[in-house]
Amino acid sequence: MGRALYTFNHVKAYALIGLHNLLNSGNKDSIDLETLDMFLDPLETVHTKEKVIEFSKLLLKKEKEEKERKSNSIIEGENKLKND
Repeated sequence: MGRALYTFNHVKAYALIGLHNLLNSGNKDSIDLETLDMFLDPLETVHTKEKVIEFSKLLLKKEKEEKERKSNSIIEGENKLKND
């Protein structure tokens, strides 16, 4: 059986998931290539080639929504201070 072929989008998706996992771990204060590599190793067995791109898009969407919520919260707080 031959090795699976991956596109650049697959590689990018695996990297995004690995970085997401690293940033949300106890190791987030010691980010380096060795630590990132440690987080990338298990991804191929956890996320199938067919689903990895879809999952990375979901993570990006959630991150964007979280940033928007934080931004809106800050704006609401500033507006409240102005009105008080």
